[in-house]
Amino acid sequence: MWRSPSASQPASPSVAVFTSQGSDCASSPSIHHRLLTAVLSYPVMSEKLQDNPFAALFSSVKDAEQFSQQHMPTKTQPPTNNEQVHKSENDNTVSFLEDLLLVTTREEWPHAAPRVLLPSSDPLTVDSFPLLLFTRLLLDASDVQLVGPVGEGGDEAAQGEVMVYLSEVYSRCWATRDRPLGHIARKVMEAVVTNLATALEQPELYPSQNVEQQMLRVLHQGLGREGAVEELTRNLVSHISKEGATVPPRVFQQLLGEVTTKLGSCSLMAVDFSLIEVLELYATLPLLAPLLTRIPPEQETRMGRSFHKTPLGSLLSISSLPDHAGLPSPFFDKPSSKPGHIHKDTEKSIWLAQRNINIRIHKIFYRLLKVSSQAKDGLLSWLESCLQANRGRAGIWHLQGIEGGLQSIYASDGFMINLGAVMLQLAQPFTQDVKTAKILKVDPTYCKARPMKEDGGVPGAYTKGFENLSTLVPHSEEDSVLPHSQQYSFISSCFFLTHRALHLGMQVAQQKLSKLSQELGRLHQNESVSEVMQPYVEARTADLLSLKAALFEPHLTESLLQFLGSTTEWMVQISLSPTNQLTPPTTLQEVKLPLPDEEEETPHPFLQCIPEFLVENLTEAISSVRHYTAGLLDAAGDSAILSQLMSFIVVFMGSSKRMSNPHLRAQLASCLEILLPESKNSSGGLLIGLQEQLFQSHPLSSQLVPTLLNVFVSIEMTGQNVAFEEKFGYRRPMYEVMKYLWELPRHRQRFTELATQALSNMESARPPLFLRFVNLLINDAIYLLDEGLSYMSQLRESQKERDGGEWDSLTPAQRESRERSFQNMMLLARFHNNLGSHTIQILIRLTKEIPQMFTHSTLVDRMAAMLNYFLYTLVGPKQRNLKVRYMEKYEFRPGEMVSDICTIYTHLFANSSFCLAVSSDGRSYTPQLFSQASDVLCRVGRGLLAEEMQEVGLAVVAAGKAQAEDEDIAAEAPEEFLDPIMSHLMTDPVILPSSKLTVDRQTIARHLLSDQIDPFNRQPLTMEEVVPNTELKIRITQWLEEKRTQRAAQSEIPKPQ
Repeated sequence: MWRSPSASQPASPSVAVFTSQGSDCASSPSIHHRLLTAVLSYPVMSEKLQDNPFAALFSSVKDAEQFSQQHMPTKTQPPTNNEQVHKSENDNTVSFLEDLLLVTTREEWPHAAPRVLLPSSDPLTVDSFPLLLFTRLLLDASDVQLVGPVGEGGDEAAQGEVMVYLSEVYSRCWATRDRPLGHIARKVMEAVVTNLATALEQPELYPSQNVEQQMLRVLHQGLGREGAVEELTRNLVSHISKEGATVPPRVFQQLLGEVTTKLGSCSLMAVDFSLIEVLELYATLPLLAPLLTRIPPEQETRMGRSFHKTPLGSLLSISSLPDHAGLPSPFFDKPSSKPGHIHKDTEKSIWLAQRNINIRIHKIFYRLLKVSSQAKDGLLSWLESCLQANRGRAGIWHLQGIEGGLQSIYASDGFMINLGAVMLQLAQPFTQDVKTAKILKVDPTYCKARPMKEDGGVPGAYTKGFENLSTLVPHSEEDSVLPHSQQYSFISSCFFLTHRALHLGMQVAQQKLSKLSQELGRLHQNESVSEVMQPYVEARTADLLSLKAALFEPHLTESLLQFLGSTTEWMVQISLSPTNQLTPPTTLQEVKLPLPDEEEETPHPFLQCIPEFLVENLTEAISSVRHYTAGLLDAAGDSAILSQLMSFIVVFMGSSKRMSNPHLRAQLASCLEILLPESKNSSGGLLIGLQEQLFQSHPLSSQLVPTLLNVFVSIEMTGQNVAFEEKFGYRRPMYEVMKYLWELPRHRQRFTELATQALSNMESARPPLFLRFVNLLINDAIYLLDEGLSYMSQLRESQKERDGGEWDSLTPAQRESRERSFQNMMLLARFHNNLGSHTIQILIRLTKEIPQMFTHSTLVDRMAAMLNYFLYTLVGPKQRNLKVRYMEKYEFRPGEMVSDICTIYTHLFANSSFCLAVSSDGRSYTPQLFSQASDVLCRVGRGLLAEEMQEVGLAVVAAGKAQAEDEDIAAEAPEEFLDPIMSHLMTDPVILPSSKLTVDRQTIARHLLSDQIDPFNRQPLTMEEVVPNTELKIRITQWLEEKRTQRAAQSEIPKPQ
């Protein structure tokens, strides 16, 4: 390459750079045309071009001269008088440019502040400043010559870092963009952006500088704090995009990594919002937005916690809850030492801070959905992968090591609660107002579609991990292929991803809160909790308060209930669509009676696509809101949720064809209890009025009684291995609802109608609903009361041992074991006594209004035996075994229990069959039973009931006397006349079709209530299949009449004197 003859004068570093890369300059005209123009502006030390060191960039001096003539300005004649004004204006422009660029070509000019003197003879003008700016960038620090006053501002003018200098120029322009000459400032800003882009694209132009690190520092220090830097970044990224770049410069990835790390270390009350503003900026720029949605490497996505380290995850992890299970709560320190209003203030502070964060996160999510299709797909894919990686959270409470290493695999509770909160905000446009019918745009087949990213995937289906979820109605291989759409909308994706986020986040946290509350309840009731345990109790209380604050921020709760209300409306509309309609409904249909008959109904294929966890989200949320907030309607902010919930409960709770899981349907009974006007969480006034109206005027309210009885019976026939006591937990709220419905004449009439139908069909192939209900009710009463009394007896023995000093001789470990056992017995006693009392209260109501149901031959013996057994236990000689201290603590009220049982006797004794059954009970009945009961009733102030019990006793004695005579006769009966199961004289013998054996009708009817098989060969059997043994019945009747006649004749023969 040709070099300047002035070899003795060393070239400046910048010159050396370009002489060594002259061939590259020629090959990059887009950049180097500007470069060559700039270097030829370099002021010569002599009039000869060959003295210009930049002439070495050309192959010969002649080429340099030719280029100079084409591009350098020609000399002009001295200005005329008319040109002086224009010159003055130009001077203003020059000064303005000098103030912006902090450079000058006027060495002798009286500058007000330090300026860098550029080695150029050209004046600084609007036309020449781009070249002069580039010249300034190429100056080496040793070549910088300042002119003007010495002092403040010199360092700024001599700024040697290219990217920092350009950003400072931009900031000065930004500050003057709306002032006079602002149009010039905007031109300079464009030139700055161009030079920044050039530097990032061609960093080798500045080999002595690290332009990436400089730019990173500029962005990190300015974004979120300075408007000029934010605008500079927007314009720079826009410029790079227009140049055709599809991947942003590495500096933006580096910046995002630093921001993510710093956000991950922020606490809820000390958030650097400038960092969030950086993410907000990224979300608005199509080139940068995809950086926010990058998914962790495949080997890390197996651990849901890896999403904490992503940009979006670093925001979602900012919470009032500890980042890891087992860490102490950062709030509510030593809660028992502070008054309640302090906790309320702390809770409100948490709510305010968390809501502000979640609003900002929602803004980022929303912008990502709008900025580009690539960013939208990236966000939905991120959500899909995050939820799939954290799917194990749904089973945390069924595994060991709840507080151990298991939870460190998954995202934290705070992360998942915040994700659910943000998703609820995204879903608001189509769930906030059901009347718009936007909710019907949710496609019910979504969860069965193959994920979009898999081979054969359906566009718009972000369904990874959905395919194996349990659905409302199971789909078997024999069923037809499930329908699915060719493409899914954002509304469908948002709806199901939101539910999935709630299921893995809020629902898990709500379960955690419930278990924590129960644990603390037990600890507070345990009188033997030592001071050593107090720090543990304090820590767990702080955990509870923190969870409650995180879950029940008022706006979050309102959004949650609105979303769930829309979900119930959508599911009802889907379930009642015609089964041959394989496209979702598009308009809201009025839900009215009659509902499709369950026996004739075919499940809609859509119900085989909808996951069960939608209902689990509903039941858990409704229960939690009831227990931990002011009230359901107060939290929802809209009474429509009550009507939507009632419709959903009636449609789904009583039908296994719409929701096959009986446990899930039983959980809806808890939701029904929450709607009761007598709910302890009622706000009173208007709310109670709305709730009463709901039970009396709702279009589906007439179906409440059969629906409730159906699910009561269904939970017994689950066919699943479930803890025996679990069904009683399900039935407790059912008892409360029944008691309320019984007080409403319209619903009481429905009970009696069902009982009448049952009495007319007692021997049908399928036992009537009401008969099955009453049979199970009696079973429950027997089990619960018996267990409750048994635990009371055990508690008495344990109290005697402890009071007698027997525990003092035990080792500390043995005493602790005995104490744990005692506490467990106490809980079990309270549980069984409470539910037993509920069951008896229902029996009192039913036996008064429908006594014929309980005196029917199918049930009367069991009813009498149950009443006799418990009355004997409570008033007979064994009653002393039940006396313990603090009976109320165990919800054991023996006087009340005796009164309730005696009340049932008075409801039934008018029926001779019942009195006969009572007297025939050889296990518990004694002639003194009713007099003993009367004594107890008098002691507890129930004198009138005691008098009625005397009448019951007389009726039973009379029935017993008659029965004794018949028993004497039956003792002589031939073997073929006796029931082979119960060994009593048959009154209505029937033949079992498969075993061909004969039994009494009431014996086999009672057996088939619990197990519909032949007891002799276990073949299927129904009452409709049994065959009356008419011939044997006639023989028995004739034989019995003969024997009675003989007895009567013998009684008339005078006894010998």
